[in-house]
Amino acid sequence: MTDDTQEFEEVEPRKPPQSSSEEGESLSDLLLDYWRLLRGYYWLILLACILAVGGAYLWTQQQPEIFQASSKVVFHQSDNNVLGRNIEQVDLLKPGGRWEFEQFWNTQKQVFESRWFAKRVVKKEGLLEHPDFIGSPDKKGEHDRQKRMDKAISKLTGVSNVSLAEESRVGVITVRMKHPELTATIANGMAEAYVEYTKEFQSGGLKKITNWFDSYVANKRKELENAQSKLQTFKRKNNILSMSYEDRQNLTSQNMEAINQKLIDVRSELASERALLEQIREMDQKGDDTNEAIADLVEDESLQKSFQRESELEQKLAELKTRYLDDHPEVQSTAEQLTVVRDDIRSRIDGIRSGVTNRVRVLERNQKSLEQELASIREEVFELNELGVKYTQLKDRTENLKELYDTVLKRSSELDINSLYTGNNIEVLEEAPVPESPVSPVLPLNLAVGLILGIGLGGGSALLWDALDTTIKSEEDVEAITSKPILAMLPKLDSGVLRGLETIGDSPADTITHTAPKSSFAEGIKTLRTNLTFMAPDDPPETLLITSPGPGEGKTITSLNTAIAMAQSGQDTLLVDSDLRRPRIHEALGLERETGWTSMLKGDATLKQATQTTFENNLSALTCGPIPPDPSELLHSDRCRDLIGEMRNDYDRVIFDSPPLAAVSDALILSHSVDGVLLMVEFGKTRRETLERSLEQLHGIGAPLLGLVLNEISTDSKGYGYSYYRYSYYGEEGERRRKEGDDADERAA
Repeated sequence: MTDDTQEFEEVEPRKPPQSSSEEGESLSDLLLDYWRLLRGYYWLILLACILAVGGAYLWTQQQPEIFQASSKVVFHQSDNNVLGRNIEQVDLLKPGGRWEFEQFWNTQKQVFESRWFAKRVVKKEGLLEHPDFIGSPDKKGEHDRQKRMDKAISKLTGVSNVSLAEESRVGVITVRMKHPELTATIANGMAEAYVEYTKEFQSGGLKKITNWFDSYVANKRKELENAQSKLQTFKRKNNILSMSYEDRQNLTSQNMEAINQKLIDVRSELASERALLEQIREMDQKGDDTNEAIADLVEDESLQKSFQRESELEQKLAELKTRYLDDHPEVQSTAEQLTVVRDDIRSRIDGIRSGVTNRVRVLERNQKSLEQELASIREEVFELNELGVKYTQLKDRTENLKELYDTVLKRSSELDINSLYTGNNIEVLEEAPVPESPVSPVLPLNLAVGLILGIGLGGGSALLWDALDTTIKSEEDVEAITSKPILAMLPKLDSGVLRGLETIGDSPADTITHTAPKSSFAEGIKTLRTNLTFMAPDDPPETLLITSPGPGEGKTITSLNTAIAMAQSGQDTLLVDSDLRRPRIHEALGLERETGWTSMLKGDATLKQATQTTFENNLSALTCGPIPPDPSELLHSDRCRDLIGEMRNDYDRVIFDSPPLAAVSDALILSHSVDGVLLMVEFGKTRRETLERSLEQLHGIGAPLLGLVLNEISTDSKGYGYSYYRYSYYGEEGERRRKEGDDADERAA
C-alpha cells in the first residue's frame, strides 16, 4: 500500500456542519469554549485577580477597626388578666400572640429607627458631649448645639441596626463603631431607653385616659343631677310623688275598667226593666185582667201561690153555691177569703208596677252617674297620657344618664387600678458586653471578595475581548462565511521541536515536512495533499495558486511544505515564487535569486535556465528573480500564460506562492491561469471581514477556488485536538528533537 493510500485511510472524513439553530451548542462544546477562553486569556484573568486581591488588601489595611456590640429585648406574650375577671386589664403596648406579633414588631422597629428615639438615646447617654462620638463640643451657642444634635442623631441611626432573632420574640439591637466601650454603652442605652419608653407609654397613656374619664364622669354626674332634679320637680308639680306615675296610671285604668263594667251592667238591667215596664203598660191599656200575666212576667212564687189560692177558693165557692145559698156561712166565709186573696193579689200587682217604675228610675240615675264618672276618668287618662310623654322623656333621660354614669364610673375605677399595676411584657433580656475584638475589616473575607471580583472582572473582560475579536477561531466561523471546504487544518508549530530540527534555509519551519515528516504539521500538509488529490481523482489540479487575505498568514510556509509533500509522493513538482514584491522562497530553500520567474517573464532566461534543484528529490524551485518595477504588467502579459502552460507540460505539479489578496492584485491575475486556488486562513489572526472581502474578490473574477486551509491552530482549540499529532506522530526522532529543544530552552532560561 502506498503512502498516499495509507494517509487517505488515516484521514477521518469531516462531518457536515450542524446548524446551531437546529441542535444548539452542546454542553461539551460550551465547556470547550470556556476552556479555550481560559487558556487564551488566562493572563488577563490572572492580572485582574492580582490587581483585585492587591486592591482588597490595601483597602483593608486602610480601613479602621470596627467593633460590634448587641443587646437584646424580649417581648413576652401578654399575660392573663391579673386584675381578676371583673376588671379589664388595659395594655396599650400589647405584643400579642403569634399572628399579631409580626405587625407589632414592624411598628416597634419603626420606633427604633425614628429620629425621635435616636434623640432620646442621645440625651439619655449624653452622646452630644461625648468626645468619641461626634467630637468635642464647642461654645458657639444653641444653633450649633442643634446642628450637633442633628449630627448625633444621623450618626446613631447609621451605626445602629435592629432586627428580630429568627423564630423568636427577641429583638436584637446591634451597634458598630470604632470604640468598643462606647459601642456597648450605646447598645445598652438603646435597649434601656426603649424599655423606659414602653413603660412611659403605658403609664402616660393610662394617665391621659384616666384624666379624660374623670372629666367625663364629672360632666355626666352634673348632667345626671340636673336630670334627676327636673324629674323630681315634674313629679311634685303633677302630684305623682306619693304614688308613682305608673301606679297612678294603672289605678286609673283599673277604675275606668270597673266603672265601665258597672255601666254595662246597669245598662243591661235598665233595658230589662224598661222592657218589663213597657209590657205592663201595654197590658193595662188593653183593659184585660193582667194580674196573672204580670205575675208570669215577674216570676214571683208567692204571687203564684196567691193566684193558685184564688183559683181554689173560686172553685170551692162555685161548688158551695151549687149546694147553698149566698148567705150560707160557708159561702160567705169562702167569699170573704176569696176577697182577701184578691185584694192581696191586687196589692202585690200594684207593688210590682210601682217597683218596676222605681227601678227604672233608679237605674237611669245610676247610668247617668256612671257615665259622668267614666267621662271624668277618661279626662284624667288623657291628662295622664299627656303627662306621660314628658314624664317618660325625663325618666328615660335620667335612667340613660344613670346607666352611662355607672358605666364610665366603673371604667374609671378600672383604669385607676390599671395605673397602679406595672406589667413586664417588654424587658431587657441581655445587656451588651464590651467587645474584645473587631468584626471589621475581615482580611480573609475581603481578599476572597477581591479574588471573586478579580475572577469576575477578568472573565468578563475575556468574554468582552473574545466577543470583540472578529478573527477566525473555529471551523464554524469559516463555514458561516463560505460553503467552500476546509481542505486542511495545520497546527501551530512547537518552538521546542523547531529548535531541534535541521535548518536548511531561513527557518526550520519552512522545511519541516522534509526534516520532521511525522510531525503534526507534516501530517496536516499530507492531509492537504491527499484532499487535493482525491477532490478530482481523474483530473487533479496540476497548477495550484496559494494565497491569503493578508500578509503573515502562512501562505509561503504552506506552499513550501505542500511542494515538499507533493515531491515526496513521487510527483515531479515545481515551486514558483510568484510574490514579486516580498519574495522569500529563495531564503527558505537556501537558493540564489538572480535568475528566476521575472527573468523568464522578461525573456532573459528559459524555464530550464531559471529552475533550480533542491534538497528534495522531484522538487524544483523557481525563485522570484530580480524584483521588477511593474509586477502586475508582467503577470498580465501573454508570455506569462505561455510560461505557465510550459510548466504544466514539464511538471506534474506546479505550486505558485503568490502575494496576499489585500495587498496587490497579483494573485487575482494569476488565478485565471491556474487550475485551482487555495486560500490560507490563520487561526486567531485572519479577520472575518478580511476573509469575506477576499472571497468576494475571488468569486468576483471567477477564480477556481478549491477550498481553504486553516493555519496556526492551537492544540487546545475547540474541536481540533491536535495533541493527538503532538504525542502520536512525532515519532522517536521528533520526540527526541522536541526534548532536546525543551532542554535547550531550560538551559537558556
